[in-house]
Amino acid sequence: MTNSLTSVRAKQRSLREEGALVHEQNSGQVNHAGVGSHVTVLGQEAVELLSLSKGDIVVDATAGEGGHSERIASVAGVTLISLDADPAAVAHTRERLATFGDRVQVVEANFSTIGTVLEGLGKPMVNKVLFDLGWNRGQLTSGRGFSFREDEPLNMSYGTVPASGFTAAELLNTWSETVLADVIFGYGEERYARRIAKHIVEARETKPFLTTFDLVEAVAASVPALYRKSRLHFATRTFQAIRIAVNNELGVLEEGLKSAWDHLSPGGRISVITFHSIEDRVVKRYFAQLVKEEEGTLTTKKPITPSDTELHQNPASRSAKLRGILKS
Repeated sequence: MTNSLTSVRAKQRSLREEGALVHEQNSGQVNHAGVGSHVTVLGQEAVELLSLSKGDIVVDATAGEGGHSERIASVAGVTLISLDADPAAVAHTRERLATFGDRVQVVEANFSTIGTVLEGLGKPMVNKVLFDLGWNRGQLTSGRGFSFREDEPLNMSYGTVPASGFTAAELLNTWSETVLADVIFGYGEERYARRIAKHIVEARETKPFLTTFDLVEAVAASVPALYRKSRLHFATRTFQAIRIAVNNELGVLEEGLKSAWDHLSPGGRISVITFHSIEDRVVKRYFAQLVKEEEGTLTTKKPITPSDTELHQNPASRSAKLRGILKS
């Protein structure tokens, strides 16, 4: 019985992690009818968990294509500040939310700078903050090297300037084999990280890495044939790892959560949607720390996950976890 239960739990973990990576591949773009369109994950649950009320000042820290922002702005009497580091996402969200007038402000900014943005807008304290750490469709078609299906320059920065200070190409062409292996394994949980790193260092001696297909070819040459034929694209984990490093995603997330908490009024709420275990651990540990220090109370004893209906309509949502906390 124990071995059987362990096997089931291992399979569940595997499915969740695959779902996280599939979400990154598809960006939630395929619904049950097979129609390409971005789907807001846990849209209703995330907004309900914020417990919005008239007079609230709310921050959507990750505007994306504006799905959550639109739901928030639709609540009467709410003021919304919507952020995104991607200028294309900002332009799209501004257009989408134009009908809400001056109740909505959309700002091009990385959410690690929430405090600076709020001070600049003359709203140093807010009531609710939402982080949706998933992808939006535009990023995969931005031409910045996020997709392994198109041959594009190896940039991988969400914003105009990479949060880390370096592009994917600079990382691949200059970092040591040991550090590359640690990044690919640590951020991508890629089992063949050392083999991939070794091949990258050898390949760049002949030709520098310039485009996404250069990286795809390096990964393909590093992993077993059977791995290349698996359901999940063989380069997915490596691309995830490089992207996380370029955008300093975990450091930015830690900074953003702390800044949001520091600018949250007593009785305010933060809700976070994650899509893979690495970022979820960051959120879980930070919330646990706040509870231990008696600064907050969890609004979700266990993370909220997509309903059966949502899973049917958008299979890529199956890795999503929604956590929340209330400030004392």
